Amino acid sequence: MKTRLLALLVLSSTVLATAAHAADPAPKVLYIRCGKLMTSADAPLKGPTTLIVTDGHITAIGDNLPVPDGAQQLDYSAYTVVPGFIDSHIHLWTGAGNPSYGLQTLRAQKAVAYALNSGIVGVRVLGTDGFIDVALADAVDEGTILGPHILPAGHPLSIPAGHTDHFTYPATLDLDAYYTPLQGFINSPADAEKAVHLQIKYGAKVIKIMASGGVGSPLDSPTAEQISPEEMAVICEQAHMAHLKVSAHDENAKTILDALHAGVDSIEHGSELTPEAVEYMKAHHVWWDPTVFVVDNIVLGGDHGPTYRIAKGKALAAKHFASLKLGLTSGLAPQMAAGSDMQYEPGTGTVLDEMITMVKYGATPKQALIAATINGALLAGWDDLGSLAVGKEASFVALDGDPTQDIAAVKKTKAVIFKGKVVPSTHP
Repeated sequence: MKTRLLALLVLSSTVLATAAHAADPAPKVLYIRCGKLMTSADAPLKGPTTLIVTDGHITAIGDNLPVPDGAQQLDYSAYTVVPGFIDSHIHLWTGAGNPSYGLQTLRAQKAVAYALNSGIVGVRVLGTDGFIDVALADAVDEGTILGPHILPAGHPLSIPAGHTDHFTYPATLDLDAYYTPLQGFINSPADAEKAVHLQIKYGAKVIKIMASGGVGSPLDSPTAEQISPEEMAVICEQAHMAHLKVSAHDENAKTILDALHAGVDSIEHGSELTPEAVEYMKAHHVWWDPTVFVVDNIVLGGDHGPTYRIAKGKALAAKHFASLKLGLTSGLAPQMAAGSDMQYEPGTGTVLDEMITMVKYGATPKQALIAATINGALLAGWDDLGSLAVGKEASFVALDGDPTQDIAAVKKTKAVIFKGKVVPSTHP
């Protein structure tokens, strides 16, 4: 009896396992014909060639590979296929006025969809309110919304009346509930330590600090020193203990050096680089994110924001572009990332414009492409992105043109593949 019962149990288990296996979905396979293929921005183009993608990852690259049974075939033989781009410095479009965090998040959802549709497969969001960047990152990861990989910073760390302070309500209100470390406002090393811990608790994967004043804030100047060297040192220590990088908004020479000596991992903007700062960055491998498009856009009249932003941007421009030239001529390009500092309001500038502007002011197309692919992935810690190789995530873009010869081709997007799936296109 026991033998018969055991046999029945074994048979039942076998039947159930067979049924479960039969119910497993067939692997999703793509077969892509590429006119030219950029496996890495620092290597020559291949082509014509073919790619095979299985369940979201590249499983073969080669000439005239056989078409797997049941594969979806995509013909990009008239185009150049390149790794998906990474914007290392964005904010999120939330619209005008003072909307609720819920409405901000819904609007920002359109921003991240616009990014992905433009061929941008990864973004570092360097500062939002209400941890909406964390919510969007989670929603993308679980497949609830369409968007690129998101590395969120939560609230940027600043001071009252500093670069993040847009609070316009009267001083007769009790302000203690607003100017808190949770909101990113600090007034001491103790506040700084608490602010880092709270950003991490609520989902930040990178810490952003406002070491100097800036262009986009109403109350301060890019020449102002804001977070103290002692506060920056505490922030870097605590973030690094949690294995997170620290990104420093920096627009004057004093605060750039202070942030470097405190241990930051990237300098954002770097509008007043000096030879001393450049040599320190090279020696300690600090990343450099020059964000030149946002300033050029102001100079050319493409920014229709408040008058204080336009005035400060124009006043900063000469130093900003000179800093880009200094970094390029001093050998800092291998540590250069591409960040647009844009909010991704649909139809506005992106990291594609940043690459074009880098070249306009002295970078080579190769340097700009490396900054927006390989270096962006390294800065964010995304091992699966930045280049195309067997085993890596299948996130890439088909372009009408060769961006290694004409960087403007990065805006001629014909198709976007993200994690092995064709992104619905709004492009003609």
